[in-house]
Amino acid sequence: MISKKSFRDFDFGILGITLLLLAIGLLTVYSTTYLESYQIFVRQIIWIVIGIFMATFFYLIPLRFWKGFSAVFYLISVIALVLVLMGKGSHGVRRWFDLGIMRFQPSEIAKLGSIFLLASFLSNKNFQIIRLRNLTIPLLIITIPFLLVLIEPDAGTSLIFLFSGISMLFYKGTPLVYLFIIISPAIALICGAHWISLLIFLIVIGVIFYFARLPLNDFIPAFLLNLVVGILHPILWGQLKPYQQARIIGFLFSSRDPHGAGWQMLQSKIAIGSGGLFGKGILQGTQTGFNFLPEVHTDFVFSAIGEELGFMGCLILLVCFFALLWKGTKIVVTSRVDFNSFLGIGILSILGIQMFMNIGMTTGIMPVIGAPLPFISYGGSSMFVSLIMIGLLLNIAKHRYEY
Repeated sequence: MISKKSFRDFDFGILGITLLLLAIGLLTVYSTTYLESYQIFVRQIIWIVIGIFMATFFYLIPLRFWKGFSAVFYLISVIALVLVLMGKGSHGVRRWFDLGIMRFQPSEIAKLGSIFLLASFLSNKNFQIIRLRNLTIPLLIITIPFLLVLIEPDAGTSLIFLFSGISMLFYKGTPLVYLFIIISPAIALICGAHWISLLIFLIVIGVIFYFARLPLNDFIPAFLLNLVVGILHPILWGQLKPYQQARIIGFLFSSRDPHGAGWQMLQSKIAIGSGGLFGKGILQGTQTGFNFLPEVHTDFVFSAIGEELGFMGCLILLVCFFALLWKGTKIVVTSRVDFNSFLGIGILSILGIQMFMNIGMTTGIMPVIGAPLPFISYGGSSMFVSLIMIGLLLNIAKHRYEY
């Protein structure tokens, strides 16, 4: 039975923003799919209803239960990621469990499992990050799902694990030089495309490590790791799927190949730009409505909003997202329970990076990496987990003044 106490300190602002985002999402999904299939819109409504039910469940269950259950939740999510890799998949991609009437993406549940366990570990009063080796277990928690999802392959979702983990480590007070060491191999991999850029980057990290007074037994392994990753660039590039290589090339040189690798990005920019100040109107999109831009109701849903609702529609959407992140941050910093704070940071970082990645790739400031826009894009697994995160955030708000 739901008591009045369950809704004490309930954050109606978070709920209102979420409902508004869901309304915008439903309107956009209907507008971009009604000519194709009405079932897509109906399935989105079903997933939202299920997601709201599960969000209520996660809101009512005490957070201390999720802390105690975190290791089991994480283990289940990792096993699910392994099992999905053992499946046949489609066109070399193994991301979903096919349940007949629907498909489910275990990487979405793994996001929750990762932040649950990492929040539980980082909230331990006896755990302090003094040396680089203290990061071994936290990095292991992040790296396992990161690699499993990367193998599927799903580069966009794998980056979310990395970013959320770094955000939680930053909130813990991890020295910035250690956080730089974590992300530096990715930069070295990019610089490895040309030996001069790799050499310059190695000199830069050497200077950073020196002035940060990094101990020699941390300096040498970190430096060698970046050197090896940079040298392996040609091999690692060759391991990418052809469509992944095409997306990166299209991002860097879209104007040189407008009918090939750069097609999606160029069409997305045209759609957003053609909307003007107030847009062409709902159901009036031409770029999105006549399939100039494929999969517009999933990865490129922001393009449809730009075309049909214009600059003002995009602005309202961005204001809603930033208001959600701002209110969530206020909840996190006022929470008196460390586990709740770290969990909240994990949730906000996941929602924030997905928003940035999706809007970034539709506007051309990031390569096309396949990240759904929370609460807006069509997709059951993402919607389901995003609403669960809102339920958890409201749960944190409810208990933020308790010890």
